[in-house]
Amino acid sequence: MEKYSYLLGYVDLNMFLVMLLFAFLGIAVSLLIDSQKRDPSSKNTPEKFSLKFLLKDNWRTIALTALIVILTLRFATSFFPGQFAGDDTATPEGLEKWFFGALVVGLGFNQLLQLWKKTRVGSFLKVKRENGK
Repeated sequence: MEKYSYLLGYVDLNMFLVMLLFAFLGIAVSLLIDSQKRDPSSKNTPEKFSLKFLLKDNWRTIALTALIVILTLRFATSFFPGQFAGDDTATPEGLEKWFFGALVVGLGFNQLLQLWKKTRVGSFLKVKRENGK
């Protein structure tokens, strides 16, 4: 019989934390891809890349993506039946599927929120800027 936890589902804490790491790597890749589209000559962005500005300008998107990622990873076996089963963690191939899935979830949800942020409905994700600060 598979082990099950109300909090983590079919994975143990260590695996859940590793999946979060891969998901946050996906979020980071998404943010860096999006940052390449910025206009360095704009008064609202710094001339040179600034990690501090990137995080400050996207903190709402990062926070919402993190919450969505945590919930998606927790309920992955329900959201994607047949793709992620609790017994997949018994094989290296199964682990890779879970870890890659976590990376894609982080990357995908952050990209979706970046697009949504540009709409009127998603405008609450925008942060007020003060001349590139």
